[in-house]
Amino acid sequence: MKKIGYGIGAFFGAILLIVIIALVFAGSFITPSFLVKQIESSINVRAHVESVNISLFNVLSGIEIEGIILAPRDEVANKGTPLEERKSKPKGLIQLGKADVKISFLALLTKTLKVNKIVLKKPEISLSMNEDGGNNLTSLFKTPKIVDGEKNPALSPEALAEKKAAEEEEAKEKASAPPSGPFSIKDIPIAIKMGLVGIQEGNIQVNMRKTGQQIQIQKLDLELKDIDIDGSDLSSHNNVNVNFDADVTIIGRNKKEAAKFILETEGKVTPFVVKTGLVNPKVIYEVTMKEDSFVSGFAAFDAIAGELPVLDQAGLKLDKLKEKAELKKDVSFKVEYSNGRVTFLDEPTFPTKNYDLQITKGSYIITTTNYHEMKMGMLYDEDESKKSLASLDEKIKQATKGQGDPRALRNKIVGNLIKDERLFIPFRTYGDIRNPNVELGVGLGTLTDLIGGAVKEVIKGKAADALKKIPGAGDALKGLGF
Repeated sequence: MKKIGYGIGAFFGAILLIVIIALVFAGSFITPSFLVKQIESSINVRAHVESVNISLFNVLSGIEIEGIILAPRDEVANKGTPLEERKSKPKGLIQLGKADVKISFLALLTKTLKVNKIVLKKPEISLSMNEDGGNNLTSLFKTPKIVDGEKNPALSPEALAEKKAAEEEEAKEKASAPPSGPFSIKDIPIAIKMGLVGIQEGNIQVNMRKTGQQIQIQKLDLELKDIDIDGSDLSSHNNVNVNFDADVTIIGRNKKEAAKFILETEGKVTPFVVKTGLVNPKVIYEVTMKEDSFVSGFAAFDAIAGELPVLDQAGLKLDKLKEKAELKKDVSFKVEYSNGRVTFLDEPTFPTKNYDLQITKGSYIITTTNYHEMKMGMLYDEDESKKSLASLDEKIKQATKGQGDPRALRNKIVGNLIKDERLFIPFRTYGDIRNPNVELGVGLGTLTDLIGGAVKEVIKGKAADALKKIPGAGDALKGLGF
């Protein structure tokens, strides 16, 4: 047994020695110049790499690459000019401060892919979305036409014909093979363990050419942690912890900030269905929107504030909805994400100086299309509520020629618009969130008719009995000719 132990030890020692030697020699040729040449031969960019760090102390764990830049391709890249002969760095659409990759090679001997860390630090990305749905980064990842000053051999007629033949052969094999089902993690014969995969201190700028909006994602920290997946034992090894923190600012066509959301998100994700091994279509996140987040000029609020005639006719002035509204405290809530659809699983209230916004459970937005359907309630500022309700009372007083108690009449007719002595507007917004359809959740027809002068028709209808029961209303009716 001892000899067997020595033999096994010698085997693993030999493997370890081979890996160390291979990685030490790798450090001699994996240089910034080498990586730039490989990148520019593969994709349609001009690249820059500041430094590559491989030392004897981390050869068994990984590699660090600093100062990565990917820019639109130019003559320098087409000619294949060596990196050390280039006079300046390109201005990149994609820039990475550092890529830090640490892998446990020894874990592969136990059929486990163990990644201790894959982190992109301080990435800077500038993205423009075209009206047709395309973007300015797509062209960067195409096959370059010129490499080292000559036509790319990969695009020669012979190479393209060979590639086409290979694709046709692959298609024939797929057609003759029995139909395969959807991807299942159970088909992967290796367990996956990862300590940390993510982005730290990222900044992404997205320009929407169709709408003129700009979306800035700053201080982006995206972390997938403690990844533990084993297709042969999903009941015990089927976990990913997700953290997402970012400041998301939306700048309108007028170059003014329309909204800023300071987000902290975390969730414990079960990535695969235990029974089938298929990708889990639903993920639940705990989201915290931080104090000082704000909304200004939300299209649905603009509609409520002045574009719904029934409110204006009723004398409800909600001008503060058009003002900047800052969140007064942190608000936490749960959402479910599935196929681009974000659904609220509870009913959070967002308190601001101007109003408190309540979102009803089941409200959703589809991030890929901007379609949404949300039921909300807006509890207006207390002082402004008093002014609006006083204005209503005055209109009722004028309509009833001062007879009866206008406040009692108002409360009977529009009591469903008052909550905790504040004006409460329930509404539904749906369609494209940038230009939504907005509907009130209460009927104001009775009040509108009353203050508009059609008092007789209202009182002859369903409101008559209710009005007669209000003290003083009988005198008001007589004064109106009833």
